[in-house]
Amino acid sequence: RHPSRPFAKPSCTSTPRKAMFACCVEDSAQPEVMLVDSAQLDEFARQVSVESKASLGSEKKVRNAAYFAEQAMSMEEGRKTVETEPPKDPEETTCPKEGTPPSSEPEKEPREKDAAAAGLAGPEMALVTDLASQAASPNLARALARIKLVDANGLALTCFAFSTWLFFAFLCNIDEVGGKNNGVFYMGDMLSWGVSMGLLISGIIQGLNGDHLGFTSYVFHAAILGTIGRNFKLAVRLGPNAAPFHIVGFFCYAAAWFNCIFTVMAFRTAKMFGVLYASVGMMFLLVGLNFEKMLSDAEDAADKTGDYIAGASCLVVSLQCCYLI
Repeated sequence: RHPSRPFAKPSCTSTPRKAMFACCVEDSAQPEVMLVDSAQLDEFARQVSVESKASLGSEKKVRNAAYFAEQAMSMEEGRKTVETEPPKDPEETTCPKEGTPPSSEPEKEPREKDAAAAGLAGPEMALVTDLASQAASPNLARALARIKLVDANGLALTCFAFSTWLFFAFLCNIDEVGGKNNGVFYMGDMLSWGVSMGLLISGIIQGLNGDHLGFTSYVFHAAILGTIGRNFKLAVRLGPNAAPFHIVGFFCYAAAWFNCIFTVMAFRTAKMFGVLYASVGMMFLLVGLNFEKMLSDAEDAADKTGDYIAGASCLVVSLQCCYLI
């Protein structure tokens, strides 16, 4: 055989004892006829097969690894998959040697061969073959347990409606809860525990649901309303020695600005929530101005104009929340 003229892989259908091949010699255009016995043919075929496996080994490993990863992902998503074997390379098929006795070892399943070729062995190989066999079983009823968190927007709306209703009743002196039947003694715990804890839980749940707006706004409003409730408790404890609420008014101004940002974010998803956040921003602005006595005569204690304006804005927000619930 000429070194520059490698001949093709022998056919699996016939293995003659002597074969005749023709190849061109570089110095002559005439073909050179040579006799090659079957032992030389088998040795050449073995070398070609080894080289092919070495060159395609890494590619086959990556392909089979991707194949089994796809099978596992399809099972996890609960979709019915039709298991197909990875295509076999024709270069890997070799002719059995003449006179070789059949192997006594049982032939492996196709998926076991591919798992071994993908570099899986031991427990990993057993797990892959078990998953593949389960996916191929038509009578297997597969059930996936998925944890779905509830929607916490309803809880947040109830907390908003509850807190703003309290402010409306107190500021507008409904049933004299701002005078003879003063309810400011109880508003502290209602705001710092009931409202803030409900909004905090709502924000955490919405954050786990992937709601960025709900998480940010609910947790922030839990903080500001809980802080205002704590300030009320402190003012009741100090009595006449309590300082004015001017610094709390600046806190409300910041809340009004933040709600403007929430309004822009909410209009991208639902217009009704955008209108609600706009109303909340206006409410915090008016409440902050009222805390600084800028909506009424600061020298006249009987002037309740600022309380009525701020209380009306709280009523608007409370009614909107009740409607959205």
